[in-house]
Amino acid sequence: MKRPVVGVAFAQSDYTAALEAAGAEVRELSPEAGSAEDALQGLDGILLTGGPDVRPALYGVAEPHPTVVIDDGRDAFELPLARAALDRGLPLLAICRGVQVLNVAAGGTLVQDLPSERPDGLNHSVTRPVTAISHDVAVVPGSRLAEVVAPNLKSDGRLDVNSRHHQAVERVAPGFVVSATASDGTIEAIEAIDALGAPRAGFCVGVQWHPENFWQTGETASLFTSFVAAAARFWPRP
Repeated sequence: MKRPVVGVAFAQSDYTAALEAAGAEVRELSPEAGSAEDALQGLDGILLTGGPDVRPALYGVAEPHPTVVIDDGRDAFELPLARAALDRGLPLLAICRGVQVLNVAAGGTLVQDLPSERPDGLNHSVTRPVTAISHDVAVVPGSRLAEVVAPNLKSDGRLDVNSRHHQAVERVAPGFVVSATASDGTIEAIEAIDALGAPRAGFCVGVQWHPENFWQTGETASLFTSFVAAAARFWPRP
């Protein structure tokens, strides 16, 4: 059986392993691949990974907060990549920086620094071990996210997550809705919707936590298997 091909830019081992365990063939993408459209050729899905911060000017904020760490080359590659993937309806999973890239690419904004802007909030940056549970999130019933993480939801509809970020989605991009929040109000997941407000056909979900870190123990496997299944349905490619 054909394995769906999922493109990953700036891949690290946990992302690759989680996708392969879910049945995907992973293709690493790089800025040298040419245009965003060129990079997407032959792909059935795309994963946007974690990393440094998106330049604030790209979402209309002139001055970066002192804590912001920027990689302009990465921004220049990933934002057009996300827009092109959205334009063609390519199944997309976005993680940590990835959800921020997705939101900015689609016209949303970000909180630059949670600790200084929301000092009474939760600790969203528990770095060691990478699988440490930082807090839980309330998953919106009926969302695509609720569907795919159903095996791990607690009886109250909440999900335990690890967390390593100091930024988050602020204004949600047009065509997207919030599908999970932390108890301090931080947006923890977004997903694309159709014109009627229902989860969009296919798969387009972004989460602020790091499900890839659990690939060996399988707690978050359903998120990756659902994404890869959507990528498999994308073939034959339009």
